[in-house]
Amino acid sequence: MSGPLSSFGTDDSPHARVTHSLPKMRRFYTMSLSESGDVHEEEIRAPATPDFEAAFNALAHGSLIATRKGEVAIEDLRPGMDVISREHGVQKVLWIGIMTHMPEPGNGPLLTRVTSDRFGPGQPSPDLLAGPGARLLHRPAGIQFEQPGKMAYSPLRDFIDGDTVIGISPRSAVDTYHVCVERHGSIRAGGLDLETFHPGRGLQDRMGPHTRELFLSMFPHVRSLADFGAMAHPRMARARTGAGDYA
Repeated sequence: MSGPLSSFGTDDSPHARVTHSLPKMRRFYTMSLSESGDVHEEEIRAPATPDFEAAFNALAHGSLIATRKGEVAIEDLRPGMDVISREHGVQKVLWIGIMTHMPEPGNGPLLTRVTSDRFGPGQPSPDLLAGPGARLLHRPAGIQFEQPGKMAYSPLRDFIDGDTVIGISPRSAVDTYHVCVERHGSIRAGGLDLETFHPGRGLQDRMGPHTRELFLSMFPHVRSLADFGAMAHPRMARARTGAGDYA
């Protein structure tokens, strides 16, 4: 394999010694839209760290995504298809990331199941199964924004209550997905507005140049972190926002 993967974690010096432990690596799968309109698929080995895994772990198999032609299961979504976003209307899918999780007893719930109508009629419908990186767009309670009606993204798993939102520990391998569209925002998944992928702020400082190069290589539609554009809404933990309202 060429590119950053070929030199990651190595030293060309014949006398080099490893003075620190290398990160655990795992396989990630990507589908991206080329400039010619073709779909390019690739398997990449990269560090199994939160910054990398966040690009692949928002939606679970079977999640229904609202597209211009109706709902499509996330596993059937492809780059080039048009999805419906809350902020920008019809948006073209540019990239889809996929990773496979193996059962790890003792690590706590991996997936989050939201029961039908938890946030209102049809929100979601039917039950929605999401990955650990899913973030829900909602109106936080008790937070004063400069703009009236401002909304924020909170981790969906922060709403787990053991009743209407349930943590799930799969007994077999499960795939999770994430999606990049033309402009960051929220897509409709089973009736809920969930955040599309954006690396967020601070990644520039958390990664060294070689790791950052590897990370960017997974996204052929961008050349720098700035190319992901502005975030549509701020992120915050539900512990700060309270239960909030969904709209």
